[in-house]
Amino acid sequence: MDKNYKQKAKDFFKKEGFYVVLFVCLCIITTVATVAIKKTKDSQAQSKIEENSNKEVSLNIDDSNVNNEVQNAERVENTESEVATAEVVANSEVKFTNPIEGNLVREYTYPKPVKISETDLRTISGIDINAAVGSDVKVAAEGVVESAGKGNVDEGVIVVIKHANGIKTKYGYLDASLSVKQGDTVATGTVIGKVGKVPVIFDNDETEGRLNLQVFNANNEQVDPLKYFSYKSK
Repeated sequence: MDKNYKQKAKDFFKKEGFYVVLFVCLCIITTVATVAIKKTKDSQAQSKIEENSNKEVSLNIDDSNVNNEVQNAERVENTESEVATAEVVANSEVKFTNPIEGNLVREYTYPKPVKISETDLRTISGIDINAAVGSDVKVAAEGVVESAGKGNVDEGVIVVIKHANGIKTKYGYLDASLSVKQGDTVATGTVIGKVGKVPVIFDNDETEGRLNLQVFNANNEQVDPLKYFSYKSK
């Protein structure tokens, strides 16, 4: 029986030995290939990890853009500050005091013409306050002298003061010897000059000492001085 088994085994290997060997070889090749592929993948993965770890992350920031943005922000802030300052100045309230003691002798009629003689009508600005010639005329509120000198024919010698809120006060019928000049900064109560003679275009009965007082708003428009000053008629 052992002989028969051995003989059968020999016959099997003679007939099928080639295929057995081929199968074994294929198994070996497959195993080797699998191991090689795995090692290759592991190596590639490790390389990528090392490559990524060695890369330096950089932020490319354009300094010029940053500077421009900062400058623009500063401009906006400065502009807002200027606007806010302008609004404060425009809205600030200036307290006016009477520039001279006296009574109201001519009310505000501008722009309506008024009779100044038997044959002459004229548009007169502001109001007139009676006062003795030579009386001190004082600044109604702090400000800057915008002009000082000869005015229109119906104003005589004048001084114009510009105040913080844009309002202007004009003082007319002054003596030629003024105490201030253009560009001077003046405080409330500063003497700017003295009451002079009323222009000769008016009738003789209106030539007693007077102060002509005018007020202009921030738009340089004439307004009634009695909105800011307290004078009463005789």
